[in-house]
Amino acid sequence: MNSLITESMLRYLYNEMSAEESKHFLFFLENNPSSMEQFVSMKEGMESLSSVSYKPQRKSVEKIITYGSIDGISMQ
Repeated sequence: MNSLITESMLRYLYNEMSAEESKHFLFFLENNPSSMEQFVSMKEGMESLSSVSYKPQRKSVEKIITYGSIDGISMQ
């Protein structure tokens, strides 16, 4: 799949398109069955992930903070 199309799908799903862009994007999907199939699959995956809850272990968070401080990024 074209990376521009993938990016457009993500922008649409995250409501990052203007009304005009959304209109053109939906028209594109309606006229491109393979892209519509990919979009539906992406949307279903996104919806299934939204119900998943994550709680990272404290040790994992500490590793991320330590790594961030190596590059001079403040995590406070």
